[in-house]
Amino acid sequence: MTDVVPMRLQGEVPELRMESIEEDAHRNLGRFREQLDTWGFMALEMPSIGARVDRLYKAFDAALKSTSPSLAEFATAKTPQATPGGNHGFFPFESEVPRLAAGVPDPKEFMHVSGAMLDDVPPGAAAMLTAFPDLADHSRFLFETAFRVAQALGGVVLELLPGEPPKLDLSAYSSILRVIHYRDPDRREVLAHEHSGIQMVGVQLPPSEGGLQYVLNDGTWVEPVIQGTDVLLFNIGRMLSTASGGRVRPSTHRVHRSPLATSVERWSSVLFVHPNHEDPQWWMDGDGNTVVSDATWGDFVHKGLNELGLTD
Repeated sequence: MTDVVPMRLQGEVPELRMESIEEDAHRNLGRFREQLDTWGFMALEMPSIGARVDRLYKAFDAALKSTSPSLAEFATAKTPQATPGGNHGFFPFESEVPRLAAGVPDPKEFMHVSGAMLDDVPPGAAAMLTAFPDLADHSRFLFETAFRVAQALGGVVLELLPGEPPKLDLSAYSSILRVIHYRDPDRREVLAHEHSGIQMVGVQLPPSEGGLQYVLNDGTWVEPVIQGTDVLLFNIGRMLSTASGGRVRPSTHRVHRSPLATSVERWSSVLFVHPNHEDPQWWMDGDGNTVVSDATWGDFVHKGLNELGLTD
């Protein structure tokens, strides 16, 4: 593999404070637009968020080791269709086989926490979180914080589009916090193949180890150094790229084994942010006009999951 250039971001990117996310995002509008034009994603620093993310990883680790209750009681072997409360639960080790993996499952286990799940919609959806209250508390805090970041920076993207595009109308109920535990004693080179997300936008929280790599708009691969920091990354998903008429590209990334990794385990988390899945799809045509489809955003997600080889 060609050497990937480390990308130092701590102390170099806009700061968004938890008490003033929206105001700080607006104040740094020009810097965020420059990032998106150059990198294809955005980066920000949020004081103390790294410590909160670390607590989430420790809570998930404790839940994985628990036998009574056991996460296995809430396991699912497939990705459910994205209805309110649907995309939630625990996904066991090696249960996901990405499209580019040639049939080899990723060495990971993960959980999905949807906004609907946090509110127990439909009734019973919150059973896993009820069983693990510490995990529930940290999941809720990080879900709500990252969702505010997504709303604020989503507005930045809209300002780059021509005409008067519709609001993104991001929905907490349809959005998902994914928390991943990689465990790979064989030390594979590739932990997650090159991909971009289905979602409208995404917020990447600091992982426990390096290895997360992005391709810039000029085709250069870089590795943003965000492990052990308070730096968050804001991703463009295929949903928003399509809606923009290709005016913004999906933030393409991958996870490779970091040469500096201190453990065969790796923890990461990202919030996948969607509009209401029952809302109609829209996109901007070549003249900047908004076209509304008969298909819904739920149809978009359904099609994307099938293309990834995942059932719903």
